[in-house]
Amino acid sequence: MAGSSEKIYSIDTKTLIKVLSNILEVMRTNEKYLTKLDADIGDADHGINMVRGFEKVMELISQQNPEDIGTVLQLTGMGLLQVVGGAAGPLYGMLFLEASKPLKGKKEMTVQDFVSMLEAGLRAVVTTGGGTQPGEKTMVDVLHPVVEKLKKMVSERSDLDFVTVLEEIVPYARECVIKTIPMLAKRGRASYLGERSIGHQDPGATSTYLIIRTFLDTLKGRKGVKISEYDESSGKMLKEEYI
Repeated sequence: MAGSSEKIYSIDTKTLIKVLSNILEVMRTNEKYLTKLDADIGDADHGINMVRGFEKVMELISQQNPEDIGTVLQLTGMGLLQVVGGAAGPLYGMLFLEASKPLKGKKEMTVQDFVSMLEAGLRAVVTTGGGTQPGEKTMVDVLHPVVEKLKKMVSERSDLDFVTVLEEIVPYARECVIKTIPMLAKRGRASYLGERSIGHQDPGATSTYLIIRTFLDTLKGRKGVKISEYDESSGKMLKEEYI
């Protein structure tokens, strides 16, 4: 599908599993980068955890061979909860578990379903994080604005397909990640650093962006990207290359 102008109005179970398989490859490729971001303001284990988590996800999916979207998302949440340490495990785990509920029993996901999935996931992250709000230097700084933009797009425009939507959402999500650099961390391990957390890109916001980006890359016949260049002091993403 690379370079194809074909409109994609739904994602089936097989395609979603392919997205998750590609997310694992993206996390492996960016493991050192994500761990560097986390070393600056956290426990230095975010990259390792995300790889371990999505390895478990793919193991569960291959064992159970789920037929519907909801079950795939549920297994994703379970896998991440089981093996991902620190704050990321409960946050990502609950995100996917709650995201699975609007898609229970469905074998295809529409753009509207995708919005519902992310909105349910965002609510779970906010609740699990104890009421996390935008501006606190977390994954919510990507998820919240992305969900709001998606809802606006869906309400204002008809005939939206996944590639059209994601081609707008992905660069917007990237901007949201960059905006975490000047923020003061108010949640998690990074909050212990106080003012020293300012000037560093948030690792959770970064991995959230990579997950959203991999949906687009998969639908366009690619695997995903490697952050090939970044600013050493802030961790700011400077260049991405397809893997």
